[in-house]
Amino acid sequence: MSGEATINVSLQINKSDAAGIVNYRSYPTAFTADVDGALGPTPGAFEVSVYGTQVDLSELAQPGLCRISNQDAANFVTYGIYDPETDKFYPLGELLAGEHFVFRLSRDLGWESTASGTGTGTTGPQTNVLMFIADTAACIVLVEAFEA
Repeated sequence: MSGEATINVSLQINKSDAAGIVNYRSYPTAFTADVDGALGPTPGAFEVSVYGTQVDLSELAQPGLCRISNQDAANFVTYGIYDPETDKFYPLGELLAGEHFVFRLSRDLGWESTASGTGTGTTGPQTNVLMFIADTAACIVLVEAFEA
């Protein structure tokens, strides 16, 4: 089968101030995507600390569509990739209080890659993980990831 998932996405900005006027609306606003696996949503809701919390996606053989949501009413969280071998966190985005987004996780999530642009770039064992870090105080984050 194909087209099992329907994703609705739109961005509309209406702003007018001393710096200027912005009127924007994205099109198209929906599309369908294939879902080959039957696993998910995983891992669900969990507490994110100010020191960082790794996301357990071990239930999925290959990650796919993912919805993330910051359940906190006041604090934001940063998400990105954590490399435990180097103890470095690479921020990718933020979820402000109450925000949620849908995106597709890379099939190579967890693998180290080269920047050469050849092939998939995967070079070695699964070590890197998706991580969230709370800004000021612990937050509840919901991650609903599905198998590709």
